[in-house]
Amino acid sequence: MNNTVLVTAFDPFGGRDYNPAQRMLGLLPDEGIKKLILPTSFSRAPETLRSAVREISPAAVVCTGLASGREGVTLEYAALNVKDSGDICDNDGVAASGERVIQGGENALFTKLGVGGLSHAVAERGIPCRVSYHAGTFVCNCVYYHLLSLGVPGLFIHIPDDEISAPSCGAHLPLQDSATAVSTVISELKKSIF
Repeated sequence: MNNTVLVTAFDPFGGRDYNPAQRMLGLLPDEGIKKLILPTSFSRAPETLRSAVREISPAAVVCTGLASGREGVTLEYAALNVKDSGDICDNDGVAASGERVIQGGENALFTKLGVGGLSHAVAERGIPCRVSYHAGTFVCNCVYYHLLSLGVPGLFIHIPDDEISAPSCGAHLPLQDSATAVSTVISELKKSIF
């Protein structure tokens, strides 16, 4: 293991040509961070993440994704052992409808990182942030469940739409604020893990 933090985001999905989380990676500092774009795919994203964790052996992993309609950043406490894509498919055209993420796995896995304290640290920067108690059932959750099954310290952060991706007058947060929130979480993790 080294002192690197692996940070991931997804490519655009759901018919969009832009994903704020992907663009946000470019705003994060490079020092001590390895950045990775995951495909929005129930099958390919977990394997891409697993391969990166094997190769890099990071001290921690922070996955990020888009949660449209939210007004602030949310730190996800748990991942559910269920895949359900609702009314959209993943980027491979797969529509999940209640399958297990990992057959025989626990119904839910929980991060061991202190999401309450991390949320407070972000809020102290003046950025709206709260704890969410599960990461949904789409590919974000699928990746998070796989991450938590690996045993490496990990967290999933959902960011809201930014100025470009938000519907007219819709809930959004400036992309730089989302990047600051993620950077703050990474800094706090480095204090506690390294």
